[in-house]
Parts: sequence; C-alpha cells; structure tokens
Amino acid sequence: MPRKSVCLKSNSRIRRLTLGLIALAGLWLSAAPALAFEWINGKVQLHGYLTQGAVYTTANNFYGDSHNQFSPDFREVGLNLSLQPFSRLRLAAQGMSRWAGKMDEGEPWLDFALADINLYNDENLRFGVRAGRVKNPFGFYTETRDVAFTRPGAILPQPIYFDRTRRFALSGDGVHLYSEVEVPGGHLDIRFALTDLPTNDDSTKAALTGVRGRGDLLQDRMTPGFRVLYETEDGRWRGGVSYFSLKQTYTPAADERIPRQTLSLDPWILSLQYAGEKLTLTTEYSQRYTQLDISGRPSIRATAENWYVMGQYRFLPKWELMLRYDQAHSDMDDPYGHRYHELTGAPAHTRYAQDVVAGLRFDVTSSLMLRAEYHHVDGTVWLSPLDNPDRRDLERRWDMVILLGSYRF
Repeated sequence: MPRKSVCLKSNSRIRRLTLGLIALAGLWLSAAPALAFEWINGKVQLHGYLTQGAVYTTANNFYGDSHNQFSPDFREVGLNLSLQPFSRLRLAAQGMSRWAGKMDEGEPWLDFALADINLYNDENLRFGVRAGRVKNPFGFYTETRDVAFTRPGAILPQPIYFDRTRRFALSGDGVHLYSEVEVPGGHLDIRFALTDLPTNDDSTKAALTGVRGRGDLLQDRMTPGFRVLYETEDGRWRGGVSYFSLKQTYTPAADERIPRQTLSLDPWILSLQYAGEKLTLTTEYSQRYTQLDISGRPSIRATAENWYVMGQYRFLPKWELMLRYDQAHSDMDDPYGHRYHELTGAPAHTRYAQDVVAGLRFDVTSSLMLRAEYHHVDGTVWLSPLDNPDRRDLERRWDMVILLGSYRF
C-alpha cells in the first residue's frame, strides 16, 4: 500500500510538471506580438490569456506542494468574448480555468456573463446597468485580477485580496448600477451592486468557516455593496471606498457532526494611488467585521485589520521593480493571536501575517510578460487549510519565490 501511494503521488506530480512545461513552451513560442480576434469593425472581439507559474516555499504550502520544491500547480487560462450589437448595449462573457493547489484544481467555470445597457450618456454623465454574472467592484484590483498583466505582482496583496476566498470575491449573479460623473478637477466612478455570491465551493467553505465538510454554505440574502472612486483629470491620483455586506449559513450534511452556523461579513476598503510617469504608489486599508453564530453557543465577534503599501518603478521601458509591505490581522483586539492561542491551543501565527515583497517584471513583448517575486513572511493567516490541513504543522516564518510567465491576445 505505501509503494502504491508513493507511485500515485509521483505520477501525479510528473503529470502536473508536464502540463506546466507544455504551458511554458507555449508561452515561449508565443513571444511574437499577438493580435486579438475582431470582426464587424471591432463590434465582436475575442481575447484570451494563459499564465503559468511555479512556487517554492521554505516551509508550509502555497499553490500546491511547494515546501522545499517548486510546485507547477499555478496556472490560469481564460477566454472572453464581447459583442456590441447596438451603441447602447454590450454583451460580454468570460470562461476560465485555474490551478492553484487544492484551492483551484482546474475546474472550468463562468467568470462573468453580462448585458451592459448604457441608459444615458453625455459630456458630464454616463449612467447604466449591468445584469447577469458581474465582476465585483471591490478595491482597485478585484475586477481585473484574473489577468496577470493587470496585477501589480505575481499575486495580489493577500491581506486585501485573499486567494483562499478568491472565487466568491470575484463575481456574482445579480444587478449592478454604474455611473461616471464629471466633477470639478476630475470624475467619479460609482457602482452599486446586489449579487448572489458563489460561497459553496470547498475553498471558500474552509476559509470562511474552518469547516472542511460536505454540507452547504449558502447566502441568507442577496449581498449589497458599492464602490466610489475619484480620479483627477490628469489621471495621476485616484482614491475611494468599497463596501460589501455578506451573510451566509453552513448547513451540515445529515451524517456530519458539525453544528449549523451563520457567518456575517462586513468588509470595507479605503484605496489611494498616485501614478506618475515612471513611479506608481498604492496603498489600501481594510477592516472586516465578522460575527459567527453557532447553534447553542455565544456569538463570536472580531474585526480584522488589513493593509499594504506598494511602489512600482519602471526604470526601463520593459522593466519594472515592485516593492511591497503588507499586514493582516484577524482580530484588532488580539492582533498577534496570543489570546486565541490560550483559548484554542491553535498556533497564534494562524491569526496574522506580515509580508515583505520584492518583484521584477519584464515585458518581452506587449503580449508576453515574465515575473520573478520573493516574499519573506511572518505569519500564516492567509494560507489555505486545503493545502495545509494541519495547522499545527505550519511554521511561523517562511520564504517564498514565485516565477511566472503570462501570454495574452
């Protein structure tokens, strides 16, 4: 039995490595500039992307079995189609597949599929509605985080953009109202959303409730939210606020010894960015109020505090240096988890993380991009329990290297 288990693991790893090498070969062969597919004078457009990464960690696992070895289980593939049948109507959809360890194992899914109706448009005001499966307007990067070219790093700042709850944060089924308003010195981008978020996948259930069960985690109501961004006329400064209010209940399967529980999340983000000719500075600060109600027990309440500061410097036309520092604390009243450890016996470092990041980006062409990124991390709060099932095995201090190539058309 042990030999068979080792053989299966070896074959699985060889298969994943082969897929990764094929993807990297595809990236290399596609180094020549690519053209998007367009028809009917640009009214129909087809775009896509392919990203292949490799992750190495000195301890713990991130995006697969990365402990003391490079894991090729980091891959993103997407294809999107947009149509403009009328001047005030746009239809768009994107399908994607993602591999990121056990958090995402390549299952194809519909990222967005929407109808965008422009109800009013003049020099000072644009107003419309989007309906269907729509990207969530949360912070600077949620709407564009699928495509590696639009991320300020191989991965986004985890305290704000947790990958372990990535899918439900990305998009939802519902209605968005949007407005772009010209105001003195710049313009406002305003979004209001009412959506049904996909919370019932294994990664989200494990991250939000700590439960790795077979029950259902479903919303109690549609999730309301909004984002308001202001940008100056010259485009150098932009900033704003985002807010969502989510409530869901985990109902265990009939044979599970897990109590029914309801989780409420109310996160908000303050965002600010300066974009110069060569230097971009970005910071985002978030608090997230959490209330967990378990049958027969007192409510558990906490307010998480998360933030990052980041600089991107384009020192040559095709080269960019990125430096970032971020922090995540699950409970402002117990920022380093000492009280949590005393009450539960779980490691204190599972309640926080501090990450120092240095990254380098090289644009081979406008369609092919390469990255290398180094992380020094103190804490483990944003690690997925799916890739790290026993929290007692986690190490507080660890380092990570990410290599990544991405192609788009």
